[in-house]
Amino acid sequence: MPEKPDIINYTNYRLYLADVHAARKQTDSRFSVRAFAKEAGFSSHTLMRYVLDGKRNLSKKTLLKLSMALKLTRDRAEYFENLVFFNQSKTLDEKNTYYQRLLKSEKPNGLKKLEENQFRIFSTWYHSAIREMLSLSTFRNSPEWIAGQLQPKIEPKEAQGSLKLLLEAGLIKKTANGYLAVDDAITTDDEVLPLFVRNYHLQMIEMAKKSIDSVEPERRDISAVSFAIREEDFPKLKKQIQLMRKELRHFAVEDGHGERVVQVNIQLFPLNKGKGV
Repeated sequence: MPEKPDIINYTNYRLYLADVHAARKQTDSRFSVRAFAKEAGFSSHTLMRYVLDGKRNLSKKTLLKLSMALKLTRDRAEYFENLVFFNQSKTLDEKNTYYQRLLKSEKPNGLKKLEENQFRIFSTWYHSAIREMLSLSTFRNSPEWIAGQLQPKIEPKEAQGSLKLLLEAGLIKKTANGYLAVDDAITTDDEVLPLFVRNYHLQMIEMAKKSIDSVEPERRDISAVSFAIREEDFPKLKKQIQLMRKELRHFAVEDGHGERVVQVNIQLFPLNKGKGV
């Protein structure tokens, strides 16, 4: 008998429902999407099919029906509800809210690689900056020094908290002489990675905006160009930017030889609706 899928192991409720259906079908070949919809009290099996295919969302009413049909315990039903709203959220604020609720759920195994520490790293700009500062030749293992070097400045207690957070997330490690950056990427799944990335980009775009007034022109470069392209060339343009971003990494120096930490933002977005939109 196949093991019953546990919602607590998922970060995509549609995949969970599909696995539930597949598991039931292994024990009962007659268990169809229509039968699944009937058990959930849906007025039409088409709705269940559309939900599984990602063409329709669940409402509060329909997800409650599903929770009862799936016989979820109270904590699992709460996790299921927050996961549904997390997956279906349209705004970043909503996604952040429901993600925080998911993290507080009992034993969120589906999020075990996405601990709250990693979530926090991407929501505050100076964590990644401090990690890169470890490569500076002048780096001093002092929260006061770190806080004073950042632009804009932060409080020493914030710098100390950032070092602690980076340690707990496994992005830096202690050495005899201080700290060393660990060259391991944060592992995430496809459902949560976009949330982390969006938080990070919004932080850095805001920093770039502030630099126009706070940083002297000779110490920054804010530039832009607008031009028309063919629709078929858009993927090629994205590829060109990706290659350029990789080339910029060649400027990175070995640990202990850096003199300044910089941030390079590259944005590409349409200025009109375009063909067929």
